[in-house]
Amino acid sequence: MPLRMKLLLIALVAAVFPLAGWRFVVQMEATLRQSLEQSLLASARTLASAMPAIDPQLHSALATPALHARPMSVDVAVDGFGDDWGAWHRSPEWLATRRDGLPARIMVGIGPSAVNLWLDIDDATPVHAGADGSFSDGADRIHIKVRDRFGLRQWLLPRSAGGDLSAEPMPGDDGRQPSFALPAAMRESARGYTVELRLPIADPGLTIAIDAIDMPHRGADLPRAWASTTSDGSFRALATLWQETPLIRSLIPTGTRLRVIDRAGYALARSGSLRPGSDTSDDSDQSVLRWLRAVIYRRLMAPTLAEPGGYGFNELQLRAPQIDAALTGTPSIVWRPAASEASVILAAAAPILLDGDVVGTVLLEQTSDALLLWTNRALGSLLLGGLLTMIFAAAILFGYAGYLSFRIRKLRNATEAALSAEGRLVGNFPRSSSVDEIGDLSRSFAKLLDQVGTYTDYLRTLGSKLSHELATPLAVVKSSLENLEQEQLPESARVYAERARSGAERLGVLLRNLSQASRIESAIATAEAEDFDLRQAVIGAAAGYRDLASDRRLDLDIPESPVRLFGAPELIHQALDKLVDNALGFTPPGGWIKLSLAVTPNAIELAVSNNGPPLPSRLQDKLFDSLISVRDGRVSTSPHLGLGLYIVRLVAELHQGEAVANNIADGVEFRMLMKGMQRGR
Repeated sequence: MPLRMKLLLIALVAAVFPLAGWRFVVQMEATLRQSLEQSLLASARTLASAMPAIDPQLHSALATPALHARPMSVDVAVDGFGDDWGAWHRSPEWLATRRDGLPARIMVGIGPSAVNLWLDIDDATPVHAGADGSFSDGADRIHIKVRDRFGLRQWLLPRSAGGDLSAEPMPGDDGRQPSFALPAAMRESARGYTVELRLPIADPGLTIAIDAIDMPHRGADLPRAWASTTSDGSFRALATLWQETPLIRSLIPTGTRLRVIDRAGYALARSGSLRPGSDTSDDSDQSVLRWLRAVIYRRLMAPTLAEPGGYGFNELQLRAPQIDAALTGTPSIVWRPAASEASVILAAAAPILLDGDVVGTVLLEQTSDALLLWTNRALGSLLLGGLLTMIFAAAILFGYAGYLSFRIRKLRNATEAALSAEGRLVGNFPRSSSVDEIGDLSRSFAKLLDQVGTYTDYLRTLGSKLSHELATPLAVVKSSLENLEQEQLPESARVYAERARSGAERLGVLLRNLSQASRIESAIATAEAEDFDLRQAVIGAAAGYRDLASDRRLDLDIPESPVRLFGAPELIHQALDKLVDNALGFTPPGGWIKLSLAVTPNAIELAVSNNGPPLPSRLQDKLFDSLISVRDGRVSTSPHLGLGLYIVRLVAELHQGEAVANNIADGVEFRMLMKGMQRGR
């Protein structure tokens, strides 16, 4: 396993501390959240139980079904177009239907001096009254009735082709009728028709009953269907939406919002406000750190959040599962996202009971800042500090691991570059002055390489030393044997003397080879380069090789033009001698040897090939190493130490090239690839 991976595993142990802090924060957040939920739900229950007694108007609107009236700052212009209503067109109420059913929707708005009515009726079979008001009783029509402290008043508005109209007064049960008509406007629509009316406010406690009657055809005795404000045709009071009284306002804590919702989901009363940024993304108190903590909370720690839709403060009618649950008598708590990332909203809904029946809901909402739900700023900082500490520790460990890896790689590269392929020391091995283990290892490697270099130098000079030290004893042995041969020896003793002389000659050849290899290595180290014609050198060498080839054919393949090379001609000649001698040793009688010279874009190729036996695959990559020979088991008249091809490689490398050997179709080929020696050597 790499060192960095091990240090990473060690660094991960430090993650235990922020994880433990994280679990503590989560537990503290859950405890605080439960406390907030219980506190807000208790407040909602208290307000729900006290709300009917606090505001008599709310008590009346909750106790009996009422028409929900939108508070309007101006009275609409009665023209049959809905542009005056604007956003008040949302959430119309459906009228109760009888018989076959007549889909009809109504909207009520209370302006400064009038009650504004809008009716949208689906009736694709129009039965119009006459232009002069005839057939009013037999046409589709709308019947408006108002009851207040002055008694019953009613008006009739027959369906016409459209335009500005007026609802005509009708006598009541007591024979009296209103003294004024109601301004109205009627417009045909794709589904039926729409009606806009304006009713002057005569008494705050008025009640209204509206019937929309659909006749099947002109002259019919009975209507086909009709829709009314109530299924039994009774009157309904007006309940103004979004009421706010000073008493209710005083009961709401800062940063909390209250809404009283009736059984139909309409907001009868509202008060208070949430922190800026709860309903919109406009949050002036937004900092980067606060936003970051809020995002972390929202993504990792916040409870399951409900859908944000259905809770808008300007909604006339609220539709949300939480409110539906409260209207069935089940208090509920919901967390939902705020428009700003820095906050979430806690909403508690408690049912309002009258005589044991659920008549509405108190919805209490509170902005819960993400920093508070973080348990507190100190714990948030603790968690963030733990994470930063772990990251910092991991960065230090990785940096230290990188530094150690760099030093180890540097030591490895220096060790690999300290020895050449033939085992010679190259340059001085760097000795680290550091007092740590890697420094000790570097100095130990340097000491070891010094010993290896000394031993290698000893082995390299051993041949010349042996040839020098053994030359005199060997000469004494050879002269003694020659003198012995002059004596009269028995035939049996002469055989042993002949064997001793042959062994001495072989020993002399070995000593000369060792001495020659040492001299060539020394010559390579001190070789001086010159610019010469390699073609002429090969031609001259080939002339001498033909005498040695005996019964073997020697072919020559060279270019017509001169081949210039900057190098050491004597060393190249010696290398060529080794290659030809090697070919002569393996070429059978009657075989062939070929010398070739070629110029390629990258180097000059000098090759010697012959039709001898193929090279063994196990030694093909080691032929040019020192003391490697493929003559094992082969009868030879002279000893071989495996130094010839090694010298060929040294000469090729001196000329910035290489020596390669390959099996060819009918023999073996040895090549020297040379670029030339470096100038200035």
